Order: sequence, then structure tokens, then C-alpha cells
Amino acid sequence: MPLLPLINALLCSIFLSTLAHAGDPIVVKHYQQQARYAFGLQVMNLALSKLDTPYEIMGPKKQNVNEARGEALVINGHYDVEFLSVTAQRESQMIPVKIPIYQGLLGLRLLLVKPTSNTEISKVRSLEGLRNFIGGHGLHWGDLPVYAANQLKVVTSVEYNKLFEMLKKGRFDYFHRGANEIWEELERYPNDFVIADNIMLFYPQPVYFFVSKHRPELAKQLEKGLQLAIKDGSYKTLFLSHYKDIIAHANLSSRNLITLTNPAVPKDTPPIDTSWWMPQGK
Repeated sequence: MPLLPLINALLCSIFLSTLAHAGDPIVVKHYQQQARYAFGLQVMNLALSKLDTPYEIMGPKKQNVNEARGEALVINGHYDVEFLSVTAQRESQMIPVKIPIYQGLLGLRLLLVKPTSNTEISKVRSLEGLRNFIGGHGLHWGDLPVYAANQLKVVTSVEYNKLFEMLKKGRFDYFHRGANEIWEELERYPNDFVIADNIMLFYPQPVYFFVSKHRPELAKQLEKGLQLAIKDGSYKTLFLSHYKDIIAHANLSSRNLITLTNPAVPKDTPPIDTSWWMPQGK
């Protein structure tokens, strides 16, 4: 057999053997493109990178897909995955990967307020005191039942960006935001809002990857990759690279903590260990 065809045949054999070893490429389609979802996408990338399989993460062709529409498209299989707070309904409609992406950090809420409201709201020391004010909230967000359960008044909108405009116009008094979200949002509105002093809210709000039931193998792959990333320490490294400075900047130890109950979290949801980032005694 001539040398060149022999080499080509050997290379082809090696290539096919490599593909067979690596498995079929994992293609993951999602809709969550806004800046507030950046960490979740990096966790997804980290988890998939731990598997011995090539992969591709694909965002939406249209940049604006709200959570309600995106979730419906995950359920019907148009998209493969979303990462949002846990609810019983989501657990029934999709496959939950029960490893909290944010380690409970999204349940720690700081309050975005207008400068003229800061002094009054910052004096709040109890849930009863907070009930004198009105909050803003996304209509389809999974933690909306928290505010009803704790008898807190809210005004809602289906559009995330519209809530900032509503706060500007005084439609409500505060916009509670995750400690991991609020700083980037404050940078977008530096002349309109401040973060209320001396107050923070906390309620259990694990965020999971929810995988379409059309992709059960993807749920297993994400779970395996996340477990590997936690075991080798790379998840913790990624978390702290994003949030260590943010947590320090929030000065949590000086803030009065108001704890809320969250009826949306199923009773069998595993507890989240927040001890390695939440100040002791909070």
C-alpha cells in the first residue's frame, strides 16, 4: 500500500477513535443573555468543561427573551436549560439539577432606592417596619410568593428594565436586588439610585439548572460536572473570583438582617451552606 494513503488511513482511524472516545458533542441552547446571568453561564461552562466531551453553549438569536417566554420554550424543548430560583412548579415541569449555583447568595437582598428615600428606609429594623413601604418585583419571578407570604406590598411588571423606570417615577419605594446583581445595576443608574444603608433581607432561594425533559442526559451531565467542580475546588474559586469583593463591599456585618420565609421552596429542598460567605451571627 503506498505510504501517503496509508498515513491518511491511519490519521482517519485516529480521528474517528478520538471522536468515539470523546462522545457526541454536547450542544446546550439557552435564552439567558442579560448581564445578570453571566455567572450562571460561567458555572455552566465550568461544569461542562469537567466532562471528557466537546461542547457548545448557544445563546438565543433574539437578545430579548423574558423569563416567562424563555421558560415556556425550555419546557417545550426549544431551549435546553435555564437557571432560576427553585419552585415546585419548575421542579415538576423540568428536570432540576439540585446543586445551588449561587450558594444562596441570590437570597441575600439589598434595596435599591431613590436618594430621597434612603434615610427613611434605612431606619427599618423589622419586617413590620418594612411593611410600611412598597417594593418592586418581576411578575413571573419565582420568589414573588415570598412577598405575599410575608405580607409585603409589591408592584409588579413583566419587563425587568421597566422596573427601574417605575422606581424612578415613585411607583414603589424600593427594588430588592440580589447582592450579586445590585452593583452592576447601580452602575447603570448612578444618578438615580443608591443602595439603602443598614438593611438587608434574606430568604432561602436556591437557584438550580432546570433542564428540559427533552434532554434528560444533559441534566445528568451538568450534575456530574458540577460535582466534579465542587470536589476539585474550581467552583469555589470561580464563586470567590466573582463575589468575594462584592460581599466585602456590601459590608454585611454592619447591616440589620430581616429574614423572610419562602413558601415557594419545596419542603424537601436540601439546605444551603452559607457559612463560608455570610458573616457569623447573621
